[in-house]
Parts: sequence; C-alpha cells; structure tokens
Amino acid sequence: MSTEFSTKSAVDFTIQREKNRVVKVTTNSSLVNHFLDLMQTTRTHNTWVNYAHDLKVFFKVIPKLPEKIIRSDCLDFIKQQSQDGYADATINRRLAAVSSLFSELCLLEPNSFPINPVQPQTRLRGTQRRSQSLYRKQAQRIPKIFAEDELQIFLETLRTWRDRSLVLLMWISCLRVSEVVAIRFEDLECSRRRIHIPTSKGQLARMVFMDSFTFSILNRYLDEERQSHFPEVEHVFVAFKGQARGTPLSINAVQKMIRYYADKCNLKDVHAHRFRHTGITHLVQQGMPEPAIRNMVGHRSPDSLTPYLHLSDEFVAKEFEKAQDALQAYAEFSGEASR
Repeated sequence: MSTEFSTKSAVDFTIQREKNRVVKVTTNSSLVNHFLDLMQTTRTHNTWVNYAHDLKVFFKVIPKLPEKIIRSDCLDFIKQQSQDGYADATINRRLAAVSSLFSELCLLEPNSFPINPVQPQTRLRGTQRRSQSLYRKQAQRIPKIFAEDELQIFLETLRTWRDRSLVLLMWISCLRVSEVVAIRFEDLECSRRRIHIPTSKGQLARMVFMDSFTFSILNRYLDEERQSHFPEVEHVFVAFKGQARGTPLSINAVQKMIRYYADKCNLKDVHAHRFRHTGITHLVQQGMPEPAIRNMVGHRSPDSLTPYLHLSDEFVAKEFEKAQDALQAYAEFSGEASR
C-alpha cells in the first residue's frame, strides 16, 4: 500500500492506494471527511476519487477550513485556475465538487452553513428561485470524432487481442474507459453478446451490446492471451507485464496504452473518450432511435445527444435529398411551377 500526503494547506489530504487503486481518502477536517464518506457510499468509485482530487486542488489554492470559506474565496479560486490556463470545463467541474460539499454542509449544519458560496439560491417574492452561481458560461462543445481512415490506421497499429478488444468496446459498444476496465467475467452474457454494466456515471445500471466482430475479437483475447492466467482475478482485462502484472487494468494504463499507439501511427489528440464519441455519433447518423441510444450509452437527459448531431455537410445534404424525395406532392407542385 502506498500513501500520499498533502501539505501546506488548512485541509490536508491523505490518499492511500493499493495496486494503483485509491482505497481511502482522509483529511484533517471532519466536515470534509463526512462529505467524502458520503460520496464513497453513494457514488461510483471514480466519482468519489474525482471529488477528492478536485477538493484537494481547491483547498490547496484556498488555504482555509470549510467553515471559513466565503464567496470571494471561490472567486479567487476561479481567477487562479484561469490564470494557470485551465479550461472552463475543468474549472466548472472543480467548482461543482466544492458546491456539492457545501450543499451537504448546508443540510448537515444549516446554522453554520446557511448558504452555498458557489451556488446560492435566492427567492424573490412571487417568483421562482434564481440561481447566482459562479459557474463559467461555456459554449456547447462539439465532440471530436475519428475519421474512418484514422480509425483504420489506429486499429491496424494495435498488437494484441486485448488492446483491440478494449478499443472496439469503447468505440462500437460506446463504453466509457472506466466501464471497460471494470468488466468482470460474471458481467458477460456471451449467448446474447451483451455486457452488464452494474454501475456507471449517474448510477445507471444497463446492458450494452457487442457486434459480431467485437465479440469475436474479445473471444480471441480470452482464448489466446488471457487463457487460464490469473484465475483469482475476476476482471476480464488484466496487465501482463511489469509490476502490475496480474492485476486489473487501470484507467491510467489504458490511457497510456492509447497514447503509445497514437504516437506510433502519428495521430494527434487521441484519447479514450474520443472512441465513445465516435461510436455514439455513428449510432445517431445511422438512425438508431434516440431513446435506444440513451439507454445503451447510459444517458438520462433527452438533450444529451444534441452535441453528437455535428453531422457533416455531405450527410445533411444526403438526408435532405432523401426527405424531399419522399414528398411527392411537393415534387408535383415544383414540376408545375417550372413550366
């Protein structure tokens, strides 16, 4: 077990790891400990770890205990993060962790924490609540996807059945990297070519499916590489080399693997989530009903697929022509008008 300590902060964080996995986070603040315990109990492992990391960053920049934090401190944090070059999305994510902390403290000790400094709510007489949050406004981001030739080049560079399986599951089955490394043998339902995802972002348990090609590649990995190695490990994907040999693959290991192959084939801006973006976009473009897509990829909001509608001009033109061909009455009218 390895232990990481933070210093020079009013709230000191102690992070313990076993086999590169965070297993415990404690601080010298009982209030922060309460919140982190709540997150560990009610959220996924990755969400809990991310909250802990973002709070650690905040309290390193703002060296005060929670009971001393005021709204101007949050503004100072935003300014510092912006000066250090962090993106609006990153700043907002860290603010969300701080906001969640104070929302819980407002419930836990309402007299000591009457308002949330990040996102206070005020009610004007006869009106709905009006938010005065500090979140930075963001333009809607368009997910970046792979071109077909880029996917072909990248897939040809992969050297093991394990790595091919990982990439195809993130692309074709639209899995998050955190979900793919968490797959256990008991989650596989081979007779129906599907995988049970028990927990994910937003606590949505769901079923995802594999096409025949992905399924065959996964079987090649299990038959030729995993075989009977490490029978005590319940996770499907494991490390075969180095100090981590025989342990479940970590998110960092997959990201490092992707960067390695991207460098070999000279592709830029390649990351795990880009495969998922590409897969979801392909499903949208092929006309799969949106409720079915949301169910498969683990989205709640009906608007969640809007960013994936960044279709090419050629695709939009083709769909426009198909729609017009179906409008026979319009075609007859336009023919008469041209006489």
